[in-house]
Amino acid sequence: MRVWGGFLLWLAAVWLLLRWITHRKRWERPPVWELGTLVLLAVLPYGCLVTWRFFQSPKARLTAMAVWAAAGALLAVWLCRRYLLWRRESRRKDERMENLRGFPAMERALDFCRAHHMLPPPGGVMLCAVSGGRDSMALLHFLKTVSLREGFALHAAHYNHHLRPTANRDENLVRQYCRQREIPLTCGGGDVAAWARKQGASVEDAARTLRYRFLEETADAVGAERIATAHHVQDNAETVLLHLLRGSGLRGLGGIPPVRGRIVRPFLETDRRDIDDYVAREEIPYTEDETNADTTYTRNRLRWEILPLLEEASPGCTGRIAAAAGLLREEEAHLTAECKALLPSETGDVIRLPATLLGQQDAAMRRRLVREGARRLGGELTAQQTQAVLELGSGGSLDLPGGLQAFRQSHRLTLRRLPPPPEPLVLRRGEQTWNGGVVRVEETVQWEHLPPGCALAAEKVSGPLTIAPWDGTGRLTVENGSRTVKRLFADRKIPAHRRGEHPALYDGAGRLLAVLGVAADWEFRPRPGERAMTVVWEGEERSHELL
Repeated sequence: MRVWGGFLLWLAAVWLLLRWITHRKRWERPPVWELGTLVLLAVLPYGCLVTWRFFQSPKARLTAMAVWAAAGALLAVWLCRRYLLWRRESRRKDERMENLRGFPAMERALDFCRAHHMLPPPGGVMLCAVSGGRDSMALLHFLKTVSLREGFALHAAHYNHHLRPTANRDENLVRQYCRQREIPLTCGGGDVAAWARKQGASVEDAARTLRYRFLEETADAVGAERIATAHHVQDNAETVLLHLLRGSGLRGLGGIPPVRGRIVRPFLETDRRDIDDYVAREEIPYTEDETNADTTYTRNRLRWEILPLLEEASPGCTGRIAAAAGLLREEEAHLTAECKALLPSETGDVIRLPATLLGQQDAAMRRRLVREGARRLGGELTAQQTQAVLELGSGGSLDLPGGLQAFRQSHRLTLRRLPPPPEPLVLRRGEQTWNGGVVRVEETVQWEHLPPGCALAAEKVSGPLTIAPWDGTGRLTVENGSRTVKRLFADRKIPAHRRGEHPALYDGAGRLLAVLGVAADWEFRPRPGERAMTVVWEGEERSHELL
């Protein structure tokens, strides 16, 4: 019993040690732990010696020593097997890297990845976007090879747009390839066409938006530090030309950046012809998207008709266009840094650009200051919108996309993010809350002290009133005709940027009856001594610093 008890204790200690080692996955590294465990075998002779001295019976001694020897032999066999497996995997990695070294373009791509810090650290996760096409399958194969050497995990992601009858074929190919190479895969999909119709976007824009949304969500789910896409030199040149045709500025002419957030493009400086050669020699399976040959799409026409003509006229121009885009990105980064240094260090929903600052800059930097200010507030302005802001005269105001507003004063140009407009409210008598303030509705004959537009003839108001933000349109009748609400604001010298603080009143049919603090429609104005329905809105306290 003592023999078996000692043996079981020793076996339990060895099992716990090996379980701890394998749990920490240290077997994938050089066999330090194997050597350390071999030291444990040195205990075997000591165990045999103790057993020899402890047991007096020759039979008991032989039994105990046989047990110790069998346990040691089994452990040694297991350790040798693990070591041989590690050596074989190391050789396979070396062979893969040697294969990669046989492709100078892939070596340059790897150097490009390292130069731009695209690869995750050892133990990290890289998510590879895979459509099933030639470029993305080549990227997946390339990253699988690199991941074995660099020590990061590779995860693939495929988004099915359901736009083509062969879309499921692409997904099946990706699934089969990843299963054969033991690459974890996440698949997703959606009705891109329906989403595009609902959002009023083009199918191409909708597909890109949904695809990148899926990639970001998948990266969050798997803990990926990087998301790799298969854009190459020709893609970059096509993007530059498309932006040029659309009249883009320096930022658009910079083309596709190598790194944007956690999105990385390892093949951005790799020619499509090199990718084709890599796919052919490595026998990488892929599918062809038949819509890529449809020249009704602008990008496809550039790819198959215009770029070949440019290459014929100036061989190598595709690479030079992409290289020029890289220079323009550097110029853009420098000018953006200069612009940010000039912007006032303000936080919140307001950016104030002093007139003296704008006057000291040339036209290019003034445009940048406006665009960067809007960007800081969460908006993005076109060249036309930027120019319209700069052309505002003193007292002028302009509503911009993204809930932004610009207004000009003699001493500064202000950009601000407007709060979301409140929902219309059907009024009842008494007090009610709306837009952060209190609305009081009463019927009284003492109304003449109220601001214009706050009193309506009670006998002429039929049905409930609705209070809502003024929508920037409409007319009100006056004593001698009618005027636009904008003109009435101007007559009362209410600056454009404060007009949103004056809500409007509508009847049940949606007819504009009054704008609080400005005017009421002449037909609904009460006469002195008449009963009137009064509407007084005491809004939240608003800062007048903007003035």
